[in-house]
Amino acid sequence: MTLYYFPRACSLAPHIIIEESGYSYQRVLVDLRTASNKGSDYLSLNPLGAIPTLSVGNWVLTETHSILTYLGDTAPNGPMLPAIGSPDRYIAHQWMNFLSSSIHTYIRSIFRPSAYAPADDLSAQAAVRKTGRSNLVRAVESLESRLTGSDWTLGDTYSAVDAYMFIMYLWSDDDRIGITLDRPKWADVAKRVWQRSAVKNIVAVEQKDRDFVIPF
Repeated sequence: MTLYYFPRACSLAPHIIIEESGYSYQRVLVDLRTASNKGSDYLSLNPLGAIPTLSVGNWVLTETHSILTYLGDTAPNGPMLPAIGSPDRYIAHQWMNFLSSSIHTYIRSIFRPSAYAPADDLSAQAAVRKTGRSNLVRAVESLESRLTGSDWTLGDTYSAVDAYMFIMYLWSDDDRIGITLDRPKWADVAKRVWQRSAVKNIVAVEQKDRDFVIPF
């Protein structure tokens, strides 16, 4: 099993979960700064050149949500997602979909407006950032209203969802966001994730290749 990742990218979530899962695995850095993700070897695994990718024997998974689901369901140390049929199972997927389709998308529009507007049109990019910030405020308000104040996103049990919440929280704390977000319950969950030894170990690994700060 091999995880292809880039430090402080959304791959941090599966990097944490694969470390906690009990699987024996290898990690491969795909350096987005040098466009390693556009090389033919990586594109043969992930045709979109996106991060992360998980290679399992002779088959490949892409997309953070999918990888977290696989790892969470099959972890040798015990499941890290609720069982099929449990209401919490579908709430977990609701959260992961929300993080990928809303929170991630809005932050991306702030970090990389050129993905949504012409690179040479600065006014259009400014408009994308402004809209991204407005969308992000509303999304964070929704996130805060849905968190219960329990220790973890799904209640009393740590899950793969919490690792995803952690990396999205780090992004939301980035200076490029440019606005103040009111998210105390989200911050509490992220702080608890940070206290886990596996999380500290993986962050230390990733910081060797990219300098980033944990805001706690």
